[in-house]
Amino acid sequence: MIVVIATGLAAFVVPNLVWTSLRTDPRYVPQLFLGLIALIILFNVYILEQKREVNRTRAQLLRELMESAKAKETALVDPLTGVFNRRYMEEIFPREISKASRSGSDLSLIILDVDGFKDINTKFGHFGGDQYLRDVATLLKKTFRGSDTVLRLGGDEFLIILPETSNKQAVRAAERLSWETRWWNQAGHAKYELSFSSGVATYRKGMDMKEVLDKADKDMYRVKIERQATRHAAESQAWMLEDPGQSAVRSSRKKDVH
Repeated sequence: MIVVIATGLAAFVVPNLVWTSLRTDPRYVPQLFLGLIALIILFNVYILEQKREVNRTRAQLLRELMESAKAKETALVDPLTGVFNRRYMEEIFPREISKASRSGSDLSLIILDVDGFKDINTKFGHFGGDQYLRDVATLLKKTFRGSDTVLRLGGDEFLIILPETSNKQAVRAAERLSWETRWWNQAGHAKYELSFSSGVATYRKGMDMKEVLDKADKDMYRVKIERQATRHAAESQAWMLEDPGQSAVRSSRKKDVH
């Protein structure tokens, strides 16, 4: 590069110094033209080399940016289910709250807790439990909109963030998920059936992330308790309506045990 720069300087300085002698001696004209051609060639080679160097640097930076983006994305995704994780929730949810607060738009969320996940693990093993969670995640991604964000909070808990969604719309979305779950179970995709309890909460101006999550969590446990009470009531009613002969047999077995 130094040689090229020196040659370039010479191209400007030398002609002014020797132009008078060159005009009087035509023998130097061919050498002058050859020197200019050589200078042009060297300059073009230099430009091409610089361009290649810029392209190499740009490609390297692009690779590093892509690797950095991939590493960041990997850190924000749950490796088991392929949906976003709690870390991403802590990043995106405050942004959605800020957006809803500024624009006055609705923001709701649905929190899900798998029913009897411990029994699933006991019956089908940890591999079966992992597949169960993957099936839940797949169903959630299929059911909700592309603008919604599906996350796994950890364990058997999932969260769906629904921007520009009122409380009534979020409740309907949760009902739609219930229908999708019934259809999935009826299709017999697996040896188990998917079952989970859900809670809905809607952001109100002035609330922070924890308050919205706590509200959804309380709603979910309310639903879970109500479902358990309904199931126990149904079991009790079935016991009362049971065939008298079967009741006698069962009572006899109980006496034998005692």
